[in-house]
Amino acid sequence: MNTLSKWGTRLSLVASLILPISAFAATKIDSIAAIIDDDLVLQSDVSTRLVKVQQQLAKSNTNVSDIEALTSQVLDQLIIENLQLQIAAQKGIYISETALNSAIGRIAKNNQLSMDQLEQAVNDGGETMAQFKEKIRQEMTINEVQKTSVNRRIDVSEYEIDRYLASTQGQKLAEKEYEIGHILVGLSEQPNAQELTEAQQKLDQINSALAQGTLFSSVAATYSDASNALKGGSLGWRKGSQLPALFASPIKQMDIGEVSEPIRNSSGFHIITLINKRGVSIQSVSQTRANHILILPNEIRSSTQAQALINELHQRLANGADFYDLARTFSDDANSAPSGGDLGWLNDNQLPQVLQKALDQLDISQQSPPIKSTNGWHLLQAVERRTKDIGQANLRFQAKQAIIDSKFANELENWLRDIRNQAYIEIR
Repeated sequence: MNTLSKWGTRLSLVASLILPISAFAATKIDSIAAIIDDDLVLQSDVSTRLVKVQQQLAKSNTNVSDIEALTSQVLDQLIIENLQLQIAAQKGIYISETALNSAIGRIAKNNQLSMDQLEQAVNDGGETMAQFKEKIRQEMTINEVQKTSVNRRIDVSEYEIDRYLASTQGQKLAEKEYEIGHILVGLSEQPNAQELTEAQQKLDQINSALAQGTLFSSVAATYSDASNALKGGSLGWRKGSQLPALFASPIKQMDIGEVSEPIRNSSGFHIITLINKRGVSIQSVSQTRANHILILPNEIRSSTQAQALINELHQRLANGADFYDLARTFSDDANSAPSGGDLGWLNDNQLPQVLQKALDQLDISQQSPPIKSTNGWHLLQAVERRTKDIGQANLRFQAKQAIIDSKFANELENWLRDIRNQAYIEIR
C-alpha cells in the first residue's frame, strides 16, 4: 500500500494509541537522547514513546523482554521522524488548519466517536486536544514529505506501463463494465413448428415496438419471458468477464443505445441492448479551442480607459479585423498573446465561471462581447469544438500510479536510509 496516499490508516493507528499514560511517562527527563543536525530528541520523548509502544504491544499480546533493544528502536524511530520534519521545514511544507480538522474528523468517525467524545478520550489518555492535533499534524507533514521526496526517485518507463497493462492486474484495471437490457422470447427444449411461428410473431411485435421508439424497458416489461421482465429487462452492471458467454462478443461491439439482432440458444431468442458502459479506459471530455484577449488596467491605463480599449477592439473584430493580430498587439495575457491569443484546447469548466459561461454560448468563429472579470476585460473567440477520448490516457495514468505504489515501499526505505546516512547524528 502506498503510505503516501493512505495516511488515513496511519492516523487511525495514532487514534488507537489514546490510552492512559503511566506516571513514568509523565515524568519529564530534561536530558538529550540524540542530536540530529539542527535539532535534538529529549530523553523524555523517548520515555513517553516507549510507554506507548509497550502498551500497543501488550494489546496484541506481544511481549518484548529486551527493553534496551526496544528503547533503541524507539529512539531510531524518533530520529527518522525528526529528520523528515526538518526536511518539511526546509521545503516549506505546512498542513493547513482545514486539512488538519478534516483529518481529525475522519479519526473521530473511524472510531465511531463524536468530536466531544474524541476530546474526552484524548484527555483520558493524558493529553490535551492541542497536543493530539499537533501529533496528527506531524503525521500528515511526514506523509507529505515522503510523497514529494520519494515519488521523484521513482521512474516508470512506457515499457513498464505496457507490461503492466498486459498483466492480469492490468487487465482487471482496464476491464469495462456494461449495463445491459435483455428480452427473452422463450422456447421449449424441442420446439415444434407452431411454437417457432408464435415466437417469430412475438419477435416481430418487439421489433415493431422498438422501431416506433418505444423504450426498451417498456418493451421488455410487455413481451419478455425472462424473470426480470418487470424490471424492464435490466441485467444491471456486469464486468466483461462476468457477461454470459452468449452476450460477451456482441455487447463488446455495440454502441450505447444499440439493440442486437435476436440471438438464439436452447432457451429461446435473446435481444439485448447496451444501456451504458464505464471503466477507467472509457472517458471522454468535451473540449473547445479558443482565442483570448485580456486588457488590464495599469499604471498608465485607468479602469475607464481599459474598458474603452476593449470596446474598441470588439468593434474592430466586428468590422473584420484579425483576432490574431489584435491579440499579439494589445492583449495583456502573457501566455497567449505571443500566439495570437490561442488558449489551446480547453476542457469544460477549465476557465473561470464568468468566462466559461460566455465561451459555452459562442458559435464556432463567433467573438464574445466584452466580458468583465475581477482581473480585467476579456474577449473570447470559439475556434473549434471536439469530444476527446482520454480513456486510454487515463488508463495509462492509473497503471503508472499502480506501478509507483508497488515501488514505493522499497524506495521509501532507501530514502530513509539515505537521509539518515547524510545527517549528523550523535547518540548521547
